[in-house]
Amino acid sequence: MTLWYLARAAGVVTMIMFTLSAVLGMVMPGVRRPERRFWLQYVHRSAAVTGLVLLATHVVAVIADSYVDISPTVLVWPFGAGYRPFAMVVGALALYSLVLASLVGAARGRLAASATFTRHWRKLHIAGSVGWLLSIGHALLAGTDRSTPWMLGITLGCLAAVATAGAYRLNPAAKPTRSWRTQ
Repeated sequence: MTLWYLARAAGVVTMIMFTLSAVLGMVMPGVRRPERRFWLQYVHRSAAVTGLVLLATHVVAVIADSYVDISPTVLVWPFGAGYRPFAMVVGALALYSLVLASLVGAARGRLAASATFTRHWRKLHIAGSVGWLLSIGHALLAGTDRSTPWMLGITLGCLAAVATAGAYRLNPAAKPTRSWRTQ
């Protein structure tokens, strides 16, 4: 049962960490002072890496625990899961999207010399937003605590935070200056 508690806790904190990373990623282009931008980017990346470590913890703990019937093959073929197969598909797609966004984000600095990569990196990095949304869906579909008031509160708080950051990002006053777009 200890693994099940670890899996649940890691899943919830993963969602919070990726929410923090998403919010910071959305508000960063509107920050004009380089030193603030540096620290926001540092926390954005740190939250994403922490989220990835917790995501790995969540997956390993769920697979290792005997409370539900989930085998390692669910990572490759989530349709065959014995526990809420559709929710596992959504979770696996979230995992793939978040890992892709992390890899693209990590490669950005190394591939900045490539004009093609620089032009398209944001389009690829948006996979993080898709992964975040899928992770919310996974939590609502698969989580054993999904209907408890505290979990609904956390989920709604995450949704509200990202919606607020999205509204800020769409605000014309928060648009990045031309010099920030090229970086």
